[in-house]
Amino acid sequence: MMTLEDRILIKGTSDGMVITIGAGDWPSLLKHLARKLNQKSTFFKGGRVALSVGQRLLEAEALTAVGALLLEHHMTLWAVRSDAEETRAAAESIGVEAGPVTVQPAPPSPVATGNPLQSVVTMRRTLRSGQSVEHMGHVVVIGDVNPGAKIVAGGNVIIWGRLRGTVQAGAVSGDKAIVCALELSPRQLIIGSIISRSPGETVSEGITPETAFIQDGQIVAEAWQ
Repeated sequence: MMTLEDRILIKGTSDGMVITIGAGDWPSLLKHLARKLNQKSTFFKGGRVALSVGQRLLEAEALTAVGALLLEHHMTLWAVRSDAEETRAAAESIGVEAGPVTVQPAPPSPVATGNPLQSVVTMRRTLRSGQSVEHMGHVVVIGDVNPGAKIVAGGNVIIWGRLRGTVQAGAVSGDKAIVCALELSPRQLIIGSIISRSPGETVSEGITPETAFIQDGQIVAEAWQ
């Protein structure tokens, strides 16, 4: 039997986020969506959303409620994808772009729901203090991440340089994420739900590439091979 978790899929794309809502009681699904957004409110902040609802019939009032929920989390409903003409008309009546579902999605499996990572963003520069990068997928930085800089990634973080700022990996994929750097000296490192802080200034005799991951409930690091 499919659970509420299985019926809601949040996926990052080059155009923003796509939230796919499957069959089921609409009020219950919206409450569960609100809980999912609350869990990662900082990560989703500022995103624009295309809502995909398949054949579901929705009136303008229901779509307005979704838009209001997204606004509470600093997100914007910009498009509705539906194969029901009535739903598309309702979306257009409230000023939201509407169109058919390009490919009718199969009900998301638990594995797909838990790991909606499909993309990689690559930064070919050093991130300096005050700069930040947030991405639903994996993040690659060719350069340093200086103190005061921050990366938030849905999946893995790979840094071809020195990591001395803050990294949060696994915001979507959870404790399976990894963080790699040519020099791993973060001010704060978060993987999934585990937080690790720098023990303080250390003196390095040379660059030692390392990979950080979760083992036995804590973050550990080993040579990056």
